[in-house]
Amino acid sequence: MSSLPPIIAWDYQFAPNSQKSRNYLYATNTPFQICEQPFFIPRPILRNLGITYRRVPVLSIGKDVFPDNASFLDAIQLLLENNCFSRRVAKLQNDRKDLFPVFGRKDYAKLQTNAASEMRSLMDTVENDFLAEGGPWIGGSECGLADIHAMWMIKWALFTLDMQKQPGMGRDEFPKLYKWVEGIPKHDEHIEKNDKIDEEKAREIVLGSEYAMPDIGIDAKDPLGYKAGEEVYVEPTDADPGQHPQHGKLLGLNKNKVVIELENGLRMHFPRISYVVHRSSDMPIVEKAKEAIGLP
Repeated sequence: MSSLPPIIAWDYQFAPNSQKSRNYLYATNTPFQICEQPFFIPRPILRNLGITYRRVPVLSIGKDVFPDNASFLDAIQLLLENNCFSRRVAKLQNDRKDLFPVFGRKDYAKLQTNAASEMRSLMDTVENDFLAEGGPWIGGSECGLADIHAMWMIKWALFTLDMQKQPGMGRDEFPKLYKWVEGIPKHDEHIEKNDKIDEEKAREIVLGSEYAMPDIGIDAKDPLGYKAGEEVYVEPTDADPGQHPQHGKLLGLNKNKVVIELENGLRMHFPRISYVVHRSSDMPIVEKAKEAIGLP
């Protein structure tokens, strides 16, 4: 059985979106390490690697980098299948204000009680609908991708935000839900003890690794009409244009994703949905972006 390239989660524990990919890795008993990022931007560790995309989680498999859960989960499922790993998981936006606009509301403090009520309603749905057959998983006897997608926010709220201590949200009221959330296996003690690495070690690992993903080529029928090697920028559609674009040379483009290569050889994989790709020459903020990432 061949081994996977090193996997690193470039995130922080409090980040809600980090939970989904971490839960998947725990559920598949896939070893990974964590290079913790600052809670707020700027995030110099990523910037020093030429990664100007601002949102977390960012995950890397070998020398391939994935700036969101969707692209990472697609990649890791493919690699686990190709490497014949034992998989118990069946094959089935950004920081605070941008990820949850409610955090930017002036009346946010007054909304917290409502938020707890909404979470309790969601927990009731899981307890009495999703797990109505007794579980322990949504699909029955084995953890599936549906569990990973449904669980991350609840697990984050209960254990990271400590909402489990709020009245009416405890184990007595939601016994199946707590058993479900706690059913994701953890790494063994040795891995948990040594899973965090500093910037120097993480940089050494990611830049010294081999590529994990196969080339996807350029789809000649793609409406953009771009060619391999063109200088491009990628940015999310829900961000202000030019706010945090990611620069690189176009390496791959198909119906599902775009792959760009950074100057240091790292390859970033973005989904096509919710992201836009520009030629460098077409972007009015090119000089500003180049200056931000230290390009001539």
